[in-house]
Amino acid sequence: MRALGMYEGGRLELEETAIPQPPPGWGLVRSIASAAGLFQAQMLSGMLPTDGYPRILGHEIVGEVAQVTSDAAPQEGSMVIVDAVVGCSVCEWCITGDDMICPWMRHLGINIDGGFADYVAVPESHMFPIKPGTPVEEAVMLGSALPASVHAARRAGVRGGHRVVVTGVGSIGLTICQVARAMGATSVVAVDIADDRLDAAAPWTDGVVNVSGVGPKDAAHLVREALGSPAGADIVFEAAGHIDSVDLGLRAVRRGGTVLLMGICEGRTSITFDSFLRDFLSREVSLVTTFGFTRQDFVIGNRLHATGNLDLTALTGETITLEQVPAALAEIATSGTLGKRLVVDVAIS
Repeated sequence: MRALGMYEGGRLELEETAIPQPPPGWGLVRSIASAAGLFQAQMLSGMLPTDGYPRILGHEIVGEVAQVTSDAAPQEGSMVIVDAVVGCSVCEWCITGDDMICPWMRHLGINIDGGFADYVAVPESHMFPIKPGTPVEEAVMLGSALPASVHAARRAGVRGGHRVVVTGVGSIGLTICQVARAMGATSVVAVDIADDRLDAAAPWTDGVVNVSGVGPKDAAHLVREALGSPAGADIVFEAAGHIDSVDLGLRAVRRGGTVLLMGICEGRTSITFDSFLRDFLSREVSLVTTFGFTRQDFVIGNRLHATGNLDLTALTGETITLEQVPAALAEIATSGTLGKRLVVDVAIS
């Protein structure tokens, strides 16, 4: 089969390699599509250990079931998306359904070979059928962006009547805006430093705020005004991955509210307060983190998508082939993603 292997130093090579042989409990999926974005560019820079080389990237996996052994698994020929988070299945976290924080967790497309190949071995329990006719550019978002956003919304406790702020409206932030609305939020305000991303978020928000060049304190004031609530937001989702955005969120959230951290602030950082007691502790603010998703989030996400109220095509950019991935990731590392993920059409030879 064809596979795009990543080698030490971030070098990518398209090569012929053996079709993987699934271990017990795993099946084989013929890859149809995956996605390329900032995460893959970060992988090339050495952000996370790969547990060996070459490693096949691609954690968003859309494909056709080629081989399974369990009668309970989606049957051969079914179109599926794949949960890329693989827990150990026996620790206390896996038993309670929290595979993504399993100390022995592995991840397709990070330290297990992923979807940038013609075939990929995946656990049969991690295959989820999708609605027939789902466009590929939507399906790839069902495999990561949507379940991650559902997981974050569940962690934050979004419910009817909540006022929500989303800082950073790239593909994840844009999805959060839609998921929060679908889960009952009555006010959603998007915050970013780029007008094009805010324009993309506008259909699912009640207001947008450009905070380019504005400090966190003044930015929080602008956000509260846009939200129409001097008290602040019930929930702030930090999806920008910048410490100033975290600062903004802590200033914009109401007393007793929640700030959920989704963005990855690379390297060592710190959160400071003018007065820890007054600005944070006495307000009983909940600071919550999130990482990845669970299999439950796939079930919920697929049901939300089936209602027709989510537009996941708004998250994707152009479609490229496996051959074009190296150049595309080099461009992303230099210029960013403009809030979009590229669709990798693996089936094109």
